[in-house]
Amino acid sequence: MLGIFSKTNDSNFIEAAGLSGLDFIILDQEHGSVTNDRLFDHIRAAHVTSMKAIVRVKELNHNEIGSALDAGADGVQIPNISTPEEAKMAIEAARFFPLGKRGICRFVKAANYGLKDRNEYFTSENTKLIVLQVEGQKGIDNIDEILLIPGFDILFVGPYDLSQSLGIPGQINHPILINNLREVARKATAKKIRLGTFSDNIQHAKLMRDIGFKYIAFSVDINLFSVACNNLLNDLS
Repeated sequence: MLGIFSKTNDSNFIEAAGLSGLDFIILDQEHGSVTNDRLFDHIRAAHVTSMKAIVRVKELNHNEIGSALDAGADGVQIPNISTPEEAKMAIEAARFFPLGKRGICRFVKAANYGLKDRNEYFTSENTKLIVLQVEGQKGIDNIDEILLIPGFDILFVGPYDLSQSLGIPGQINHPILINNLREVARKATAKKIRLGTFSDNIQHAKLMRDIGFKYIAFSVDINLFSVACNNLLNDLS
């Protein structure tokens, strides 16, 4: 699966990304300025196409996770997961009983503002994607225990934050980092857990795919636009 991160506040960018054929877009509330109000329009724009709208919430927080799903997101990405206990908390926040403890309100966008059959709503919401983001040395150290936690769909490794944690900030091609990613991929693949990561150049994306990362978020919408404009200027100069 191929997608991008989004930091724009213009929902037209979201729709255009979906029309391009991308599989998913990650609406970034952790490092972006996407408010909950804007989230509704972004998700609606994604759903005009076949692209999945995933929300990366600011932090491991029950209310933020529930709000993103209430807004109709197809999944949530929870950053900075470092322990199996945190993995359990994230899953509980995103799932209704018996799989979790997500707060219930069936008069939200995800439930068609109360028009959706309540049983169908509770059942379908428990199939939304849960992406656990591991991005530090502590998370890597606890990866065996995290992988044992049932109920999440994708283990996402953030290479930039991990590089900083390893003392090689920004060096996402450094052998130490690549070896860590290979080891995570080996363990996750053995347990048939889907892997995701971020890339900002084609060579790195291909390497990650070859290692075993099949859910790849490539760069950021605004950066892709600015790079395209810059290339245009250079090509015509």
